[in-house]
Amino acid sequence: MTATADAPVIGPRRTLAVLRVVTVLHAVCVVAQPVFAGEFLAGEIDALGVHELNSMVVSGLGVIQVVVAVVYVWGGHGRFWPLTAAVGIALTEQLQTGFGYSGDVAVHVPLGVTLVAAQVLLTVWLFRESAARRRSR
Repeated sequence: MTATADAPVIGPRRTLAVLRVVTVLHAVCVVAQPVFAGEFLAGEIDALGVHELNSMVVSGLGVIQVVVAVVYVWGGHGRFWPLTAAVGIALTEQLQTGFGYSGDVAVHVPLGVTLVAAQVLLTVWLFRESAARRRSR
């Protein structure tokens, strides 16, 4: 079926809705990470365990976000760059975990700031009108 001037091209509606839900959950967990780290630095020793547990949730959601982004791109014919961003974020989260366990705070903190910014920007873009348009072939 081809689009005519009268019929609008339907974009990746369902796949975008799922991707939005996953990215919002992921963003909430990513934004919570520095809060837990701050609580630890303020003297709440148990917050480090919560920070570690949440890092596992963040990593898991990162992988889920990649899978859903693949479906958004190929199944829903969405834009390609959110998949690239999701893969980059998921890989960087794995690096971030390694730097956290090694205690390399000089890399762990700025990398964490970068991850928060990247995830929030991806999430915000997915709620823009352009995210619902089909990619051109």
